Amino acid sequence: MRLAVKVIWLMLWTVCIAEDCKGPPPRKATEILSGSWNDQTYSAGTQAFYKCRPGYRTLGTIVMECRKGEWVSLYPSRTCRIIKCLPVTAPENGRIINDLMEPDQEYSFGQVVQFECNSGFKLSGRKEIHCSDNGAWSEDPPKCVEIECRIPEIEQNLIAYPNQEKYRVGDVLKFSCRQRFIRVGPDSVQCYPFGWSPDVPVCKAEVSTCGPPPELPNGDIEKTRETEYTHGDQVEFHCKPGFLMKGPKKIQCVDGTWTTLPICIEEKSTCGDIPELDHGYVQPPDPPYRHGDSVEFSCRETFTMIGHGTVTCVKGTWTQLPSCVATDQLEKCKISKSTVNEANLPNKLEYDHNQNISYKCRGKAESKHSVCINGRWDPEVTCRGVQPVQLCPPPPQIPNAQDMKTTVNYQDGEKVSVLCQEGYLIQEAEEVVCKDGKWQSLPRCAGQCAQSSYSKRSF
Repeated sequence: MRLAVKVIWLMLWTVCIAEDCKGPPPRKATEILSGSWNDQTYSAGTQAFYKCRPGYRTLGTIVMECRKGEWVSLYPSRTCRIIKCLPVTAPENGRIINDLMEPDQEYSFGQVVQFECNSGFKLSGRKEIHCSDNGAWSEDPPKCVEIECRIPEIEQNLIAYPNQEKYRVGDVLKFSCRQRFIRVGPDSVQCYPFGWSPDVPVCKAEVSTCGPPPELPNGDIEKTRETEYTHGDQVEFHCKPGFLMKGPKKIQCVDGTWTTLPICIEEKSTCGDIPELDHGYVQPPDPPYRHGDSVEFSCRETFTMIGHGTVTCVKGTWTQLPSCVATDQLEKCKISKSTVNEANLPNKLEYDHNQNISYKCRGKAESKHSVCINGRWDPEVTCRGVQPVQLCPPPPQIPNAQDMKTTVNYQDGEKVSVLCQEGYLIQEAEEVVCKDGKWQSLPRCAGQCAQSSYSKRSF
């Protein structure tokens, strides 16, 4: 009898402690629960099996079991860990532009790497690749190949030079016509990532004259307007106060037709508060300060101004401030003995601030002048030969920008402001700059929905 009671008691005790588990079994965000599980209770010993979501993996199967009313992991060390891709390196002559990782660090599933090439090179392959759910990159990293411009078609009376096997970005091709022919178009073109610009000239036996140049809205011609202009004549324009010029400031008569006018657009940006000048002061007009507005700075007593006292608001930014230097701390300018001999100067090696000198280099008839500005000569006192000024070809016609077609060459340091067509936004610089005979800092006009991945470049 006692034995039977014990057996019954043991059975009742087992039923009491074998608590059910509430379903469905829990899961982590990185896991997928296998099978179909309802919102009900599950008896002790029930097991649930899991697999990892795409992009994650684990060694072995993840198992949860119902024990004493709770779901318990049978293998706690088995967890879903994110899949990694091996490090990727930048292509030769290129770079990774969104790489925030440390060198040689692995990439996680889903991460994207974008590439771009240095100036004069273009991508061969995908611009971006991503770390796939199998731990491999979606594509091989791209390569950067050198951009070349094919030699343009040249008519029989046009001579092009220099003659090269290949032309790279930045190379300039110059033109001349054979005897008894006249060039119509630019005297040189430059190789850009999008090809040669401007268009190659042609040679003609006869050319036509031009009538008066067209009127420029919100602008005017620099000199008196003539009634007739010969082929090759140039005229220069300026914009009225409060307007900014976009495009080449000079147009040219080309075989009876004027090249494209620039555009004068209203300058709407204003400048903020006038910057403070140490040891100086200003009596400005009332704000707001619009494009073209100027203020005049002065230095306090016992201080001397270095630089220009007039500061102007240009495109929402003040031009460079002068500086006020204590008069008793102004530095002297020095001249070397060799320069004294070459320039036929008195045997004096130091000059005070604001002191002027005039000199003639040996064997030269030309007189030169310079002034000492706080330890520096302006301009430099030298008898070295002056390098010939390199002219840039006419500025390029940038894709999706206003019509900038012109045949006028530009001098070193000159700039041309670029205006994009409607629906396009300018990226990087807003102007191209002539430097060392080539156009530098090429901007681009991108669709308003396009994301910029450009870095600053020059050609």
